[in-house]
Amino acid sequence: MVEAHEPPQSAARPVVLITGASAGLGAALACELARGRRAPTIVLAARRLDRLERLAGELRKIDPTIVAATVAVDLADPEGPGRLAREVVDRFGGVDVLINNAGLGLPTQFAEADPGLIARQVAVNLTAPLLLTRHCLPSLVGRRGQIINIGSAITCVANSALGAYGATKAGLAYWNDALRRELAGTGVRVCLVEPGPIRTEFMDAIESMVTDGGRTDPILDNAAPWMTAEVWDVSRRVVGLLDRPRRRISMLRRLVWPFRLLGVIARLCPPLGDRVVVTLSRRPLSSPATAKDAP
Repeated sequence: MVEAHEPPQSAARPVVLITGASAGLGAALACELARGRRAPTIVLAARRLDRLERLAGELRKIDPTIVAATVAVDLADPEGPGRLAREVVDRFGGVDVLINNAGLGLPTQFAEADPGLIARQVAVNLTAPLLLTRHCLPSLVGRRGQIINIGSAITCVANSALGAYGATKAGLAYWNDALRRELAGTGVRVCLVEPGPIRTEFMDAIESMVTDGGRTDPILDNAAPWMTAEVWDVSRRVVGLLDRPRRRISMLRRLVWPFRLLGVIARLCPPLGDRVVVTLSRRPLSSPATAKDAP
C-alpha cells in the first residue's frame, strides 16, 4: 500500500519511481533528487517499510515541498512489479522517471549457492525490471519519460564469485540496449549506468564473503581509494541523466576500467584470461553466503 505525505501537487511535478530505495544507492538517489532544483514526487519502493518511512522523513527535511511516498513490495514476487506499477499510476496518474535500482547480490561460488536464492536473484535483478518497465511503459510513453537501469561493471569479465549476479546484469544490459532501440522516436529515453564498486551494504557483504582464514580478495583488498566510487558521486551522476540523458555511463577512474581491460584480455586470449581471473578469485569452497540487497 502506498503511504504518502504530500502538499498540493503541481501538474509540472515529475513522478520518479526508485526501486531498492531503502538503503545504499537507492536512498542516495532519493536524497540527490530532493536537493535538486525541481521538487518531484519521489516514490520509494523496497521490502523494508520502516527504512522507507525514515528516508521519506529525511527527504521532507531536505525540501518540505517534496512529495515522498513509500511502497513496501517484494519484487521477487511475480505479482510485485505489476502491483507496484498499478499503485503508483493510480495514486499519481503516471510515471515520468523509472529507476530500476533494486538488486540482489549472492556473493559466493555458484556451486555453494542455494538454488532458491539463485532464483530470487534472477527474479529481482532481471525479471522484475523487465516486468515493472512493461507495466509502466504506457505511462512512460505518454509522458515521454525516462528509464534508468542500474547495471554493473562486473559484466566486463566473468568472475566466479559473482557468476549468477553478473549473468543477470549482462542480461539487463542487453535488454536495456534493445529497449532503447525499440523506443527510438517515442520520446522515451533509456539509459544504462555501470557504477563499478560502490561503498554500500552490498560491497560490505562481498568483502565479508571473500574473507577466508584472514585472506581477502586481492581485487578488493588492493584497490586504491580512487578505484571505488563514493555513493554520493554515483547518485549525482545518475540524477544528472534527467537533464542530460546518455545511452550508457560508467564511473570514470573507477575499478570498472581495470575490469574492462581484463575483459578485453580474456576475449583476445581466453587461456590467459582464465588464468588471471581464476588466480584472483580462487578460494576453497565453504558454506553458502547470504544474499544481500545490492545496487
